[in-house]
Amino acid sequence: MPYPSVFLIHSATLNGKRQNFTLGYDAGTAVFHAGATLTGTTSHATAVIVSTGSIASGSLQLYSIVGTFLNDEPITDNGTVPGTAVVNGVIAEARDINEELVYTDITATVSCRFVGPQESMRVGSRNVPYIVSSPKVILPAGTSVAEGDTITSATLGFAGTFQINSVKQIYEAAQSIVSHISCEIATAGATGGDGV
Repeated sequence: MPYPSVFLIHSATLNGKRQNFTLGYDAGTAVFHAGATLTGTTSHATAVIVSTGSIASGSLQLYSIVGTFLNDEPITDNGTVPGTAVVNGVIAEARDINEELVYTDITATVSCRFVGPQESMRVGSRNVPYIVSSPKVILPAGTSVAEGDTITSATLGFAGTFQINSVKQIYEAAQSIVSHISCEIATAGATGGDGV
């Protein structure tokens, strides 16, 4: 069972960068839509569409890919008039004219729950243990979040911008269903949990 939304009592803005990838297609019959979710009908892989090619054939620029798209599988997006085609090739890293990797900036308002610092034991260099006190933010399952992203909140006790230092998917007991995502946070730019 997913983490009940009634417990996600806070709201925040999540910011980050996602690497883009390209995926070739052909046999297109409808236009794909930037911002829509692409889905493979056989693999059930998904991705967010950044940019598209022509109707008949071309390549899609994607980010936040979950799963593996299969060659020759039909693909569709969730636009009002869904784009449709067949995968032609494999996913490759998107690069600009200077051969630099291409990224998409993301900004999303998310429901969440901030949790006060909890102490945990870590082992540093020279095998010396130390205690870390890290606050956390709980996010709904399926949220696109990565280490290094920032989350900005006006929540009492958590007002400001925090860096996501770790991301952990929490599963339902004895099941393979993600309940929620737990992220350790610190004041943006910090690497520990002592900035709150």
